[in-house]
Amino acid sequence: MNNKNLYLIILMFLGFILYTEWQKDYGPKTVSNDAVSSQTITTPNMDSLVDDVPSATSPTNEDIPQPLNNNAITDSDLPAVQAGGSATKVIAEVETPLLKLEFAAKGAALVYAELKKYPLKKANEAVHVVLMDHRNNKFKMDAGLVTQGVNFTHNDVYQTNTPSVQINDTVTSIEFTHQKPEGTLVKRYEIDPNSYAIKVTQTLTNNTGENWNVSEYQQLMRNNPWLGNDPSFTDAGKYSFKGVGFFDSEEGYETRDFDEIQEGVMNINLGQDAWVAMVQHYFFAGVIPSTNQAQLLTKYRPNNTHPYLAQIVTNNKAVNAGATTAFESTWYVGPKLQKELPQIAKGLDLTVDYGVFTAISKPLFWVLEKIHSVVGNWGWAIVLLTVLIKLLFFKLSEAQYKSMARMRQLQPRITVLKERYKDDKQKFNQEMMGLYQKEKVNPLGGCLPILIQIPVFIALYWVLLESVELRQAPFILWLQDLSSPDPYFILPAINAAAMIMTQRLSPTPGMDPMQAKIMKAMPIVFSIMFAFFQSGLVLYWAVNSVLSLAQQWVITKRIEAQDDNKKPVSS
Repeated sequence: MNNKNLYLIILMFLGFILYTEWQKDYGPKTVSNDAVSSQTITTPNMDSLVDDVPSATSPTNEDIPQPLNNNAITDSDLPAVQAGGSATKVIAEVETPLLKLEFAAKGAALVYAELKKYPLKKANEAVHVVLMDHRNNKFKMDAGLVTQGVNFTHNDVYQTNTPSVQINDTVTSIEFTHQKPEGTLVKRYEIDPNSYAIKVTQTLTNNTGENWNVSEYQQLMRNNPWLGNDPSFTDAGKYSFKGVGFFDSEEGYETRDFDEIQEGVMNINLGQDAWVAMVQHYFFAGVIPSTNQAQLLTKYRPNNTHPYLAQIVTNNKAVNAGATTAFESTWYVGPKLQKELPQIAKGLDLTVDYGVFTAISKPLFWVLEKIHSVVGNWGWAIVLLTVLIKLLFFKLSEAQYKSMARMRQLQPRITVLKERYKDDKQKFNQEMMGLYQKEKVNPLGGCLPILIQIPVFIALYWVLLESVELRQAPFILWLQDLSSPDPYFILPAINAAAMIMTQRLSPTPGMDPMQAKIMKAMPIVFSIMFAFFQSGLVLYWAVNSVLSLAQQWVITKRIEAQDDNKKPVSS
């Protein structure tokens, strides 16, 4: 393949990864409206409470009363505590080595989650990523129980005896209690200091003389802080999915972005291993119920402080008169750690969404992670992975460079043909193709290796874009954050130098002067583009360019030496 075609393919690749691929992967989808059996799972009621609460159903087909509205408490009923503009009453604070959490009186909801191991910016490690914040970034998780007559919803006010908890060594539980004449609900959050997963147990005591059929619901509610804040095309977060992700073993992982949620209500059945999450770049919050069947509801509520709702409701469970029953689930609030997520729930690692190239990207990350476990540095892991990829495609690249080297040997003869037929382009092309046939040179011999490698390049791009493990990871010397651009533009300069040297080794038969000027400008154009890209990605490109240049140079010199040996020795 000549240099012109090579750069055109690279340009197409860059355009593809920056726009087309993401739009195709997350374009509009058909919203499912699967019917849910009223015999096993609750159906939503959206009329009476401040936030949506599902209504209870019975195992029979009898009509069941709606939730009792006199148990609903509005925002105005709460003794608000102003904190940075927030009207949320926080009644408990929990801190672990990984997390700082705040729980509200209303619903014992999780309303604040700070990730202490993830600085917002590399330059200031004291300011951490805040995934949930009731003060400005409206995002919370809550849960409740509904029956035929008595409801314990996220609008009820809870109390706790542990307003401040520091967890350092052992798994610790914090409890919240809400009492009614009919019964008592205790919410217990079991927090592991070494995990982002939180075990949630809702224990309901029935003080009445009637048996209850109880459904558990859990909700993720948030605003869209990215709305109207369009980042630069080189911002890694711009291309990462933001919205609701959900999973079960039968259908696999599916997503609905914020725009799709606004288009209409989605009501869908989930089966074995179900979970739902609010996903963003690098981080997410998710709910993993313990039942084998659930109903998922997503809805947009424009007048709510948390307009985007993802609600998951599980099977009815009997709570007999005078008895106590527990409802268990797991919440996850934290980073997309690919090694740990599968241990929490099946398919949870799919929140790291590599799109249509997942089948290639996941093995690439697996290899990258294994290399990192040995060398202890993500930068060197990228370098060694690039070497391994280069070795994997060594034979294909060798065929490409041999073809280019032989074309380079024919360049003087092609120049003569071009001069001879400068006024007859068709004749020139015929003579040039005849020369290729005579010398057994395939001008397209280098295309196949490049085309085969493009999916690998794109897959690795998504690995470097989506993997939180590489976020703010240091390399060497001036490169202290592989997720940010090279501060001194050294890697783009190295890549440009390798491109210039490659151009000198690459033949350009039939190229007119204007095309030649464009090709000569390509190293500058790419250097400017790479100056704004993540340095981890540019590191891959620079190492790959240098290795490709070295391989091409060796093959070219070898073929030139072979041709020199074939020349007759003059006496």
